[in-house]
Amino acid sequence: MQDFPPDSEDAGGPGRRTRFSDVCGTIDELKRMLHEEPESGAARAEVFDGLIDDALFMEERMETRLREYEQFRGQVVAIAAQLQELGSSRRQEAIAAAPPLTARLASGRPLSAAERPAAVDRAEAIRAVAQSLEDTLSRYKTLALDLARAYRAIQGDRSWVLEGEAAPETALPEEPDLACWLPPSPHRERILRYLRAGRAHLLPADQAPGAEPAAPQVQFEDGGVMPLPAVRWDDDVRNFYPAGLPPHPHGRRYRGRA
Repeated sequence: MQDFPPDSEDAGGPGRRTRFSDVCGTIDELKRMLHEEPESGAARAEVFDGLIDDALFMEERMETRLREYEQFRGQVVAIAAQLQELGSSRRQEAIAAAPPLTARLASGRPLSAAERPAAVDRAEAIRAVAQSLEDTLSRYKTLALDLARAYRAIQGDRSWVLEGEAAPETALPEEPDLACWLPPSPHRERILRYLRAGRAHLLPADQAPGAEPAAPQVQFEDGGVMPLPAVRWDDDVRNFYPAGLPPHPHGRRYRGRA
């Protein structure tokens, strides 16, 4: 793992950090060094080890997220199976029972003891349809809520925006002191855009009681992790990097090359 140099600005609190926000940027840099800096040595080997370690770490984070999605899939499949078992409307039964009952009651005369059971049966048939509809609607609602809970669980505290919807004004928790952890412009606007679009999210704070507040950690959707104050964006490589460790501008030249 490549760590921040001692004089790295705004490096922030402890924790596992990656040199880039994704594996592609990491492998681009490894390939660039192989092509442009072929010299050998212990220091060079350490850098390569750090890049490879970063890539494996990010893949591990993505695999962990994959397991969460697989659990979500199982929940959705189970809910779908229960939805398939729900019956359809029985309203036609009520419609069929209504005319004979209406006809019996239309005369205005009292029903005889022999006529009352048939009328009651038809009235109860109409009631039974209503009860069936109520039960089915209640079951649909319960399963819909189960699906909503499964969705919220897989979403977590991520800010997800449906296509065509406007992104929320902020994707950050309602904490008054959080703004002080944001990086300077223009990196601030870039990471906020990723947070609002759900392409990155803040990891839960892991802070011991009485300890100084630690810098929030940002995890990118491709597995990279950086302290929020240290996040920087580079237009040349189209990637984030930690403050104090700017990427070489030639990185993207090696995207997809041998």
